[in-house]
Amino acid sequence: MTDRLEDELVALLGAEDFIRLAEAHGGERRYIPKSESGTEIAEGLGTTIAAKLARRYGGDALDIPLARRLRARHYRAAGLSNRHIAKRLGISVNGVEKLFRRSPTPRPPRRREVDPRQSDLFS
Repeated sequence: MTDRLEDELVALLGAEDFIRLAEAHGGERRYIPKSESGTEIAEGLGTTIAAKLARRYGGDALDIPLARRLRARHYRAAGLSNRHIAKRLGISVNGVEKLFRRSPTPRPPRRREVDPRQSDLFS
């Protein structure tokens, strides 16, 4: 359930703004008012994010995901060490390593060295 909500919020807000939302309110249940003005989200994260949330989820309570996997990948792409990522996520360094082991970032396939003495069977 939270993965689907996380995907919806990323599509609605964009990855950067969703990460800001998760950093500020992740793990909390928040009532999203129908009007974006004067809300805590609008004051902390800006009226653009609050307006998008109000249009989509206005009048509902929303369990804002922690999005640890997404945030960890974002922090690693920004060049942070596992120690710094652990501090930002509020987990141990071992927890960060487990996150990356469970959902490794896709790597390009390795190019194999071709022995020039072998003939190509598929050409």
